[in-house]
Amino acid sequence: MMNARPIWILLLLALGPAMTYASTEETPEALMKNGLDALYVKSDPEAAVKAFRKVLAKNPEHYGANFQLAVALDRSGKPAEARPLWENSLAMAEAIKDETTADTARKRLGLPGPSPEDAAMKAGLDALYEKKDAAAAIVEFRKVLEMNPHHFGATVQLARALDQAGKPAEARPLWEKALKMAEGFKDADTAKMAKERLARRP
Repeated sequence: MMNARPIWILLLLALGPAMTYASTEETPEALMKNGLDALYVKSDPEAAVKAFRKVLAKNPEHYGANFQLAVALDRSGKPAEARPLWENSLAMAEAIKDETTADTARKRLGLPGPSPEDAAMKAGLDALYEKKDAAAAIVEFRKVLEMNPHHFGATVQLARALDQAGKPAEARPLWEKALKMAEGFKDADTAKMAKERLARRP
């Protein structure tokens, strides 16, 4: 009897592996896997909701869990509960420029997506200022001007892109057009920039 261990120690020893397994099952990765399996394989959105809520309890900014919980709540017949999660997913998707997810969220929220003109303008700005790809930017800004020849921003940005692409002669008439438009809009900063560019040759 001297070697007998208190019963609580024996219980801990017996439950140790099970407790470790349970804690492993509660990791965000495991919970996401369980939730996705419940939602898309087992068609059990209620179980998926529980799993994704646990992930968000640990990390409220978890991108995938926000989106998947919104989907699961919709499939559970709880669109009112899903709506704020769709709004959150849209904001997060736009922040990281995940256009596919953002478009899904906009459609679910009944929001209009970007027009072809806006989409081309955004693509041009991304190409010019983030990717430093003036040639790609030129293509996008030309698309905008085909749709709207009087688009002020596209006129200015196409002129800049042509300069950066080493095509100053092509850029010059656009700078002249941009100057007239800027003066009409009383945009002093853009007018000044256009005048300074036109003072140079070609």
